[in-house]
This record gives sequence, C-alpha cells and structure tokens, in this order.
Amino acid sequence: MNSSRIRRNILAGALACSVAAATAFAAPSVFPTGMTISKPGVQPGYVVFAAPDGFAYAIDVKGQVASKWPAPEPNSVMGYTRPLANGNLLARTAPTKPAAAAETGGYGEATAVPSSVEFSQDGKLVWKYTDNVRGLHHDLERMENGNTLFVCSNDLDRPEISKRKLRDDCLIEVDKSGKVVWEWKTVDHLDELGLPKEARDAIMNGYGGNRTGLGAPPATSAFDYLHMNAASPIPASAGHTDPRFRAGNIVVSYRYINTIAVVDRTSGKIVWKMTGVSIGQHNTHFIPGGLPGAGHILVFDNGNVDENTNPMRISSRPNSRILEIDPLTDKIVWQYTADKSGRPFWTFFSHYISGAERQPNGNTLICEGANGRIFEVTPAGEIVWEFVNPYSKSDGKSTDSTVFRAAKVPESWLRAKK
Repeated sequence: MNSSRIRRNILAGALACSVAAATAFAAPSVFPTGMTISKPGVQPGYVVFAAPDGFAYAIDVKGQVASKWPAPEPNSVMGYTRPLANGNLLARTAPTKPAAAAETGGYGEATAVPSSVEFSQDGKLVWKYTDNVRGLHHDLERMENGNTLFVCSNDLDRPEISKRKLRDDCLIEVDKSGKVVWEWKTVDHLDELGLPKEARDAIMNGYGGNRTGLGAPPATSAFDYLHMNAASPIPASAGHTDPRFRAGNIVVSYRYINTIAVVDRTSGKIVWKMTGVSIGQHNTHFIPGGLPGAGHILVFDNGNVDENTNPMRISSRPNSRILEIDPLTDKIVWQYTADKSGRPFWTFFSHYISGAERQPNGNTLICEGANGRIFEVTPAGEIVWEFVNPYSKSDGKSTDSTVFRAAKVPESWLRAKK
C-alpha cells in the first residue's frame, strides 16, 4: 500500500472517531434538547430555522417557540427557510412523497427541487417560482433589487471536461414575474478557478465513483463535480471600492474543491478566489454594513469533504471553525473554534450543512447543523446562548435533528398573531 493511501486511511479512521466523539460531546451542555445555555450578553431577537419535522420555527432568547409555520401549500414539504426583511419567509419546497422527506433537513438540501416559495407569517402564499429546466438546490436569497438569487444545476455532456455526464452548478436571478433575468454556469468558467492538473484529471475521470461519505445524498446519473452550496450577493453596505467586490457581485462556495470565489455580475468572470483555507465550507457571505466586521467574508469551515468526491485530496480535519476573512488581504482576521470557549477543539464539528451570522452586538450566531445545535458566541468565544433542536424526525432506525442554517431577526420582525 503506497504512502498516500496509508495517509488517507489514517485520516478516514481519525475522522470516523472524531465524528462519533463530536456527536457525543458537542451536543447539549445542560439538557438534552431545547435551550441549554442562557447568559447575559445575548443579542435580542428571534432565531428562525427549518426543522426536519417539516415546520419552520421562530425561537425567542428563552428557548420558547414564538411562532411555527407549516409549508404554505398542501401536499408539500418545506426545506431550508430564511426570514426576509419584509417580514415574510422564503423557503425551498417539494411535493410530499417518500423521496422528498429528506428535503426538510440534512443532505436533502443538496437534492434538486423544482420550487421555492415566499409566504407571509400568517401562512399565505405570496410568491412562487418553479423551474422546469434546472434543479434548485441548497441556497436562495432575496436580492437588494427585489429579485431572487438561486443556486441551481443542469446535467450536461462536456467530454472535454469529463468522461461522465456533469451535474453543473449554475446561478440564476429571477424577477418578481418569474422571469430569469441573469444566468451563470460554472462550466463556462472552469478554467478561471485555476484547478491543478491532478484535480482536472480527477474531474475528467469522474473521481472514480459516487459520493459514499457522511451526509452523501443518493447517487444520480450525473456527476456532481464541484458542489456549489452557497451563493450571496455582495451588499452595497459592505462598502468596498475594489471593483472585485462591488455591490451585486456574488460570492460562492464550492464544497468539493475547498474554494470560495467571487463572480463579477457584469462580466461573468471569477475575479477573486481562495482555495485550501477552508475544507468543505458552507454559508459563505459578506458581512453587511452596520455590523462589526462589515466588508469581510464570514464562512462556516466544516473541516470535512468525502475523499471520494474531493479532487484536491484534502478531505478532513476533526473540528469545524468559523472564519472571518478580509478579502483585500486574504487574511483570517477572526476565527472561532471550541477551544476559544475553553472546550476540546473536537467538540465543535459539523461535517456538512451549517452556517454563521454576525450580530449587531458583535456576537456570532452559529448553526452546527449536523447536531442541530444553534449557539451564540462573543468575540472572545464565550457561549452566551445555546439551543439544541428538539423538532426532529425519525424513520424508526435513526433520528434526524439537523438544521441546514439559522438566522436571527430583531424582535420587531415577528408580527403579533391575529
């Protein structure tokens, strides 16, 4: 057995141990579920997230359910749901069927669905977009111009890139009428990512198989070769004068190649990228103005990618991190790991999904998605609030409590129930 194979086997064994340990120790600090920590200094507001039971929730700082929403249409399930500034909610949805059950959490967010909806807090459908050409997956965001940005995918044959059919990640901007007003395809800009020859060779050969690791979705006929899992427009309030980071350009995350990149909205070119700083990252976005760290990139650095789908061959670290990056210098200016809270580094770990959000008081809200753990830390790393999702779903063999991502809204966002 060659040395590289030995190293990979050691990493795989270490990862398996770390996953078991993290699951055992990173969960509830005081009680099994619900609010487990509450200290002075928490940012006021409500935490909004979708749970595997098919509902979206708003949780107050006392850990109580302030509001609960089902899917706004009959015979449908709801996945990732995010609050909008106008008081409505934006969600991924799919028809109710056994195969769609996973859409309410976990790896289901990687599975393409046909529709997304906006609905009011009283449950009324406000807007719906259905795509019969592309698959909508992972991320969606309401833009400053009122349009909606979607991460999507197309299956296509490009023999000069791969011997296998590609599942190519794309971006679309959709207006209020449902018209696609802008589209961007990764396959047209692959050279701009600057992948090394080893990675391009691995893509050409299809990595030798489908995903087999933790959090892997069902195999498909097409080859998911880069796996974009986040996209976010740079807000005008980020305040950048560097044209690479002008308002409206889009920062994206490619999980399989450990790469964050910025797409120029006008030229379509990739104008900035960072590779190898994070592993299998999620929820890459620019911190908006008015918040500490405005103009920096905040990212959940998972620390894991299945080796069978990672052409960069950097596949595991036994802990997760939150990174704040200055894109002008490519330097990490702040990070959170469990040892910053006085705990063993491996007690904070989510091998997939997850996210982080900067708060007005300087704290950071963290969603450790694989464990359904949502917590808030100060800049110094003190945990001032923690909530472990109790709204799980069981198939009789295992229980799913995962949370794809969470967001905090101000207290004024939640409307009084009629």
